Amino acid sequence: MKNFLLITILIAVAGGAWFFLTSPTTDTSVEETVDDQIPEAVTDERESAPEAESITTEEELTVTTEEAADAAAVVFTVTGKNFEYTPSEIRVQEGDTVTINFESEAGFHDWVVDEFNAATEKVRPGTPTSVTFVASAAGTYEYYCSVGSHRAQGMVGNLIVE
Repeated sequence: MKNFLLITILIAVAGGAWFFLTSPTTDTSVEETVDDQIPEAVTDERESAPEAESITTEEELTVTTEEAADAAAVVFTVTGKNFEYTPSEIRVQEGDTVTINFESEAGFHDWVVDEFNAATEKVRPGTPTSVTFVASAAGTYEYYCSVGSHRAQGMVGNLIVE
């Protein structure tokens, strides 16, 4: 049995040595190998492709900057506790980009306005969160806490979009 194992190992080593010694050796760099594998048509097309035109022109950039200046960005800090918000009323202009930075002073709360699909995460004290949305339609909208029965217990406020 030992002889059979020894003969098998010798055959494997001899076969590996024969394969290694008879395989052709090449001295090409990786760059040459890659270039040889790219079809000529692709290389020519790539080299002769026209330069891409800029999508954003100076005029478009100026308009975008002016539009951004027209749409005001407003930021409010709102705190929640059982069962009220401070402030309980927020006023913005139609089209404003509104950011609500919300933090709970006591309890587990969030800040939600359904009409603008705006909601913060539900947080505990010491864990601030925020939400940004566009006040796209004038009106008076209720914001509320969606945790349990907090809304029914009076944890509401008004977002007034003028």
